[in-house]
Formats: sequence, structure tokens, C-alpha cells
Amino acid sequence: MREEGYISPRQASVLLWFAILPTAILFLPALLTLRARQDSWLAVILATLAAGIPALVIYLLALRFPHYTLFQYCELILGHLAGKIVAMVFVLAFFLLNAVVIREFSEFLTTAVMPETPFLFFACSIVTVAVYAARNGLEVIARCTDFIMPLLVAFFVVILLFATPEMSLRNILPFLENGIRPVLGGSLITWPFMGQVIILATYGAFVNPPRSLGWSLISGLLGIAFFLVLVTMGVILAFGASEATTLIFAGYNLARVVSLGQFLERIEVLFLAIWVAGVFIKIALNLYVVALGLATVTGLKEYQPLVAPLGALNVAMAAYMYRNISEIRLDLLTVEPGWTLTWQFILPLLLLLVAWVRGQRRTGA
Repeated sequence: MREEGYISPRQASVLLWFAILPTAILFLPALLTLRARQDSWLAVILATLAAGIPALVIYLLALRFPHYTLFQYCELILGHLAGKIVAMVFVLAFFLLNAVVIREFSEFLTTAVMPETPFLFFACSIVTVAVYAARNGLEVIARCTDFIMPLLVAFFVVILLFATPEMSLRNILPFLENGIRPVLGGSLITWPFMGQVIILATYGAFVNPPRSLGWSLISGLLGIAFFLVLVTMGVILAFGASEATTLIFAGYNLARVVSLGQFLERIEVLFLAIWVAGVFIKIALNLYVVALGLATVTGLKEYQPLVAPLGALNVAMAAYMYRNISEIRLDLLTVEPGWTLTWQFILPLLLLLVAWVRGQRRTGA
């Protein structure tokens, strides 16, 4: 099956921002400083360059199979049975990714904001709204970003500008104190976030015109890298590498240091509002992709009936996967880099190689 709506190249790029940034700005800076210390911002740049490789793979596949989603051209390339198996691997991978995002969202609110509130309350609330958005299609999700994106950018500017008095350039020196190996280790931690660029392969078929997908990929990656580098540098400059390693939610802590006399304080409340809106987009988009992929694999004509059951299963999986925030951080440091490298890079690369060897391509839907 396929979605009937289309989105612009700009909307495709912004959706890519929301597929990565909301959770990355909260968790990634502190995780990076554990490996790369004050050179963490270099690890983000290196990971962005590495993410350019799967982005190129996605673009080349899109050129060979325009108007087809990732789930559809799995079967075109590998045949009926093998194609459905690989497509189902992608569906399960996005399903597990969404469960992780839901748990990260709920753990943040229960740990940092409302410790007396059960995590399931936050998980069920955000998924209920995301189900409504996902059922209404990709165009609706994309239009939501038109409202949220300007607020997100403006808030980034406000935080970084007014946190400047708390920053010290000494915290970012010395440059490459321990060589390049810690930076390489940090870039590997960044991969589970940057590798999510593969999500564009699932909705790239609905970008109009199709050849502008390359612009969406480039602008999306550059925008993500720009904001992640700024936030990571801001955290290091404000807290120093040693203190940053002790933070759990670095982006939130950076917002809390903002103070302008007695006039501008406690803007972390605004951070919460905009961040929750961003996570809503991410969960809704992932839920849409999982439902679309499962409908494609099973041959259903419509994906909408699958959205609500998948949302409920996502909440159940989010509750089962981890016991606390420490397990989430450990998973992001040890398990996710290898697992995400497999399905976000190796599998798409194998699809491209098989299509190239067989000379397979399609010109229409």
C-alpha cells in the first residue's frame, strides 16, 4: 500500500530534523563527554560525515526506485520471500526505536520534572496524541512541523545567547588532548542518532519532486549537525567536560542556567513545552513509518487500522525494555552503536549492491 499525500523537499528536511534532534539534544552531549571529553563537538562533526554515506545510499536507492518506499523496494530487489523478511526487519527496527524514544521521553519527565507521576501516564498521553497524528497521514505530521520548527530554532538561539555569561572558553581546551581515538569513540556513540537518517527512505517516495530528495538529505544533515554542535559546545563551555559527564539531561541543564537579572529566569519550562512538541513529532513519524511498513509487508490496502494497536504495543515494549534511566544510558553507550549500524547502514548498502549487480531499477510507482 502507499500514502496518497505528498510533502515538499523542505518539509522532508524538517521531518528529518525532528526524527533525530529532540532526543539527541537531551541525551547525547553528556554521553559524548564520557568518551571525547572537551572534543565532543568534533565527534558530532565526524559522525555527520559518516552519516553522509548512508544518506548517499538512500539517495541512490531513491533514484533507482522513485515513488517506492524502503519497504517496497526490499521486495523488488530481493524477491518476494527474502524481500518481505528484510522489510520486516526494518519494521521491527523502527518499532523498537520508537519504544526507546517513548521510554526516554517518559523517564525524563519522571526523573527531572514530576518524580511522583508514573511513567505510564506520560507514555500513554504522548502516544495517544501521536496515534491521532499518524492516522491522519504524513502531510498532517509535516504541517505540524511548520508551527513547531520556528519555535525550536528561536529557543535554541535564546538559550545559547543568554547562557553565554556562564560559559568559559577554557573549558573547551586543550584541543585533542588525548588524540583522535576518544573522538572516534564519541562518533560511534553519536551514530545511533545520526544513523536515523534512514527514515527518509521510508517517506522519500512522497517527496515532490523526487529528485529533490538529495537536497532534503543534505540540508537535513547539515541542520542537525549545526544544532548538535552548538548544544554540545554550549554544554561543555558552561559546565566543563568533567561536570558534563555527571549530567543526565544536558540540554535541559543548559536551559536551567539561563538567568538575566530578575527578568528572564526559569526558561526550562519553555524548553519542556517545545521539547515535548518535538518528541511528539518524532513518535508520530516513527509510528506512521511502522504502520506503513507493516501494511506493506502484509499486503493491507490501508495502514490506519494498525496505528492504534502498534501504539499500544509500543507503550508495552517501552515499559518492558528498561528498568530505569541508567539502563537507557548503558544501552545507548554499548548496545545501540552496533545494532543501529547493522540496520541503518549495512542492510541498505547490501540492498544497493544487489540492485546494482542485478541492474534493477524502476521508473514509476
